[in-house]
Amino acid sequence: MGGPSGHGRRRHTSLAGQILIVQVLLFTVVLVGVGAVSVAQSRQASTDAQERRVRQVAEYVASLPLVRQQLADAADGRTTAAALAVTAEQLRTTSDVAVLLLAGPDGRVIASPADPRSLGTSLPAAPAGPADDSSWLGRVRLGGAVTTAARVPVLADVSRRAGRVPGSVVGAVLVGQDAVPWSVQLRTALPDLATYLGMSALVGLLGAWLLARRVKSQTLGLEPREIASLATHRETVLRGIREGVIALDREGVVTVANDAARELLDLPAGAVGQRVQALSLPREVVDLLLHGPAPSDRPVVAGGRLLVLNRTVLHRGSGAGAEAVGTVTTMRDRTELVALQHQLGLSRTTTQALRAQTHEFANRLHTISGLVQLGRYDDVVGFIDRVSRAHAELGEQIAAQVGDPALAALLLASTSVADERDVELVLAAEAELPAVPDDLSDDLVTVVGNLVDNAVDAAAGTGGGTVEVDVRDDGAGGAVVLVRDDGPGVDPRLLPHLVRRGTTSKDDSPPGGHGVGLALVQLVCHRRGGKLELHRGEHGGATFTATLPSPPSAVVRA
Repeated sequence: MGGPSGHGRRRHTSLAGQILIVQVLLFTVVLVGVGAVSVAQSRQASTDAQERRVRQVAEYVASLPLVRQQLADAADGRTTAAALAVTAEQLRTTSDVAVLLLAGPDGRVIASPADPRSLGTSLPAAPAGPADDSSWLGRVRLGGAVTTAARVPVLADVSRRAGRVPGSVVGAVLVGQDAVPWSVQLRTALPDLATYLGMSALVGLLGAWLLARRVKSQTLGLEPREIASLATHRETVLRGIREGVIALDREGVVTVANDAARELLDLPAGAVGQRVQALSLPREVVDLLLHGPAPSDRPVVAGGRLLVLNRTVLHRGSGAGAEAVGTVTTMRDRTELVALQHQLGLSRTTTQALRAQTHEFANRLHTISGLVQLGRYDDVVGFIDRVSRAHAELGEQIAAQVGDPALAALLLASTSVADERDVELVLAAEAELPAVPDDLSDDLVTVVGNLVDNAVDAAAGTGGGTVEVDVRDDGAGGAVVLVRDDGPGVDPRLLPHLVRRGTTSKDDSPPGGHGVGLALVQLVCHRRGGKLELHRGEHGGATFTATLPSPPSAVVRA
């Protein structure tokens, strides 16, 4: 295992190494370019200086009275070529130029001390411009070499020689200097160029090394392939888990939201990069995502769903100086589970009602059996009549006030359960509810069943008491449910805590509320656009009020 791993490490250059190599290559290219530009500029500057010098020498020679006189005499045949050659050589030597030629008015060379082979030849034509241009500056080929040359005409000196037209051309001067090879120019500029470029390269390499170390520290020592692998694994994990995951930075901007979170919170496609306040989420959800201590298993209602949130605050560093850099919140959809718990609760309530009725009927059968054994037949008939009449009257009373058969049956069954626990369950005299639609009937059974169950528990905990149920039409197709008990009571400020318990059992819950039931009641109320309220009773105990408007404003999605 060690061999392949080591081989893999040798094959892959580290992130710091890659950055350093790229920076070195970049600086090398830049330095080569700067060097090339510097040499080109130096060469151009040398050429310009050389052209200025040959022009100055040519103009100086052409302006000398001796040269003007000798060229005029040569044109008249009074001066020999040897005399002109001596003068030209003296001027070439003192001017330190490679070529100095004197020519007559026709452009033929009459003095060429450096190269006698040029005698009698014509001066080179202008490198650019008209061929008969008598004055020019440029690069021409003389004696097989490229020379920077300047040609200047020599004008007659009328003050010394009469008979000539003032300013007439008596000859020409050509001064040339061999071009300096670029290798020589490079050797000349190399010391200074190497010094400056070397210092620049040193600074660049040091900066590249520091940058590589900084990038290495910011990536927690991970190499590019490891970062890419982590990003791929993260996306796979986020898409694979069924829980919703949403991450925020310190400014409340969404940085991560997996598919499950988008579905549970109905997030738009462009949610990542937006502030969570701008995503049209319920206020309670936004508060849990942003503020307060990190919650644990905190139920909230969002979009008709009952979600359980767990938020973790991320810190940079450790200890007292740790800095909060964001949060990660996971969420689970508990709607199906709560619905199943509700169904189980209804089954349990029905079972308790049947058990209570079985116990009640058993007692009555024992009573009837005893009366028969005593031969008190008239009393048996009277007892049966009284029991039947009381049960029928209770059923008729409930049916007269509650027009929904399912809710009436629930109240009748709950009466038997309450009696078994020494709690009197009564229907308020002002209660009146007509027949309702099926969806409202199902919600009423859920709300009344859970609130009555909680109230009976609270009243039974005090050794027996009374629970009053008031159900009435809200006048707009909805319903209002009030359940009062004379138990120990609950502080209304604890209602948010009670409905957030979610997974607790009745044994551990505070009097007056059991997390799952109240959470389900709140879910039903919010789904229909209503609310659940808690108040203290006038004579102690607690009063829960649930409003169920109609039609519903949302639909629970399981």
